[in-house]
Amino acid sequence: MVDALYFVRHGETDFNREGRFQGHADIPLNALGREQAAAVAAELAGHDIRMVVSSDLSRARETADAIAGRLGVEVQENPLLRELSVGEWESKTRDEIREIWPELLAAWLGGQDMRPPGGESRSESANRVVQAIRALVAEIGDFDGAIAIVAHGAVLRGAAEELLGMGESSGSLGVLGNCAYGVLTPRRDSWVLRNWGMSATDTPA
Repeated sequence: MVDALYFVRHGETDFNREGRFQGHADIPLNALGREQAAAVAAELAGHDIRMVVSSDLSRARETADAIAGRLGVEVQENPLLRELSVGEWESKTRDEIREIWPELLAAWLGGQDMRPPGGESRSESANRVVQAIRALVAEIGDFDGAIAIVAHGAVLRGAAEELLGMGESSGSLGVLGNCAYGVLTPRRDSWVLRNWGMSATDTPA
């Protein structure tokens, strides 16, 4: 069994800075995002991470490449780790969405497990990511070390909540900041949350 899972959110993009929904839009890191990726890579180099698995979207892959480069390992891509699909909301700001879908946006911001037009729900995306993680853990069997899962804010939160038995997309955890990370360790049939929202400048309690 893997020693730990490190859930790492990608660095900042211009869409993050502008408050735009990204979804499956393939937006690269901006200059700050690349600095954040380098910083978290340096931080995680001191941990016992032996494998890096990434969403195939470039913002996650660039972050994963920085981490893997410090660790001397190859990145494994998995498109199942992509961010929640926001459908027609993609590339739009909240104000732009509110002009067209005010009731749907209010439901979304209120935490309802609904689908943006043409997109997927929080629980659907969390289930997708959890299935990918469980398949990976089952495939590698006995594994000496930890795995970094480099992906996106919404799906990492949802997957962590599901693995921890909090219920699908409960909203009990906050969304990780850009290049922040959380650590889960295994029990026989469950997972334990060790840290959440750590960044390269934090020291564990």
